[in-house]
Amino acid sequence: FCILQIIHRIANNNVTGTIPSEIDRLKKLTRLNLKNNNFSGSIPTEIGLMTSLMTIDLRGNALEGPIPSEIGSLTDLREIRLEGNRLTGTIPLQIKLLQQLFILTFDDAVVGSIPKDIKTRHPCRLCNGQRYHMVPPEADEAIFHENRTFEIVSFNCGMLLEQKQDPDQLISANACEFLGGNCIVCGSGPFQDGTPS
Repeated sequence: FCILQIIHRIANNNVTGTIPSEIDRLKKLTRLNLKNNNFSGSIPTEIGLMTSLMTIDLRGNALEGPIPSEIGSLTDLREIRLEGNRLTGTIPLQIKLLQQLFILTFDDAVVGSIPKDIKTRHPCRLCNGQRYHMVPPEADEAIFHENRTFEIVSFNCGMLLEQKQDPDQLISANACEFLGGNCIVCGSGPFQDGTPS
């Protein structure tokens, strides 16, 4: 129990060094939260042996190398947050097959398609600089939200663009496809995205 408390308190503490391969001994840990430190090196492949994990939050470190495919063996994973590191390579196929996964975030140096039913801030970044108009009727009154399959049901144009620029607000790949894989132009407001025609 004490070890689990310590692991939880490591977040946001400017800790340096590498993530030890022995971390796999924490078999009962459900939430690995090491965000906002200075961990370097690679994500140990042994993380795939932590079979109780539901959340991996390693954002805001200096981790390098690929996302280990072994993470794909963690069938209870619901959330993987990796942005703010120096990771490269592709999204492992094994991670795409995780049926419980709801959130996946990473930086632009990592490439690959994202399953439509996973929320992420990445796919909407791909549309920067595009232009087209998509303003629904009574857009000012509409509120942006996604239904259970993460399709956009209705939205306020400015609110959607604000959330696209907020790293804590996630949009699903399915919603981005609904938006045509492009950017929305809402006029000349502070959250304008793209160039009005």
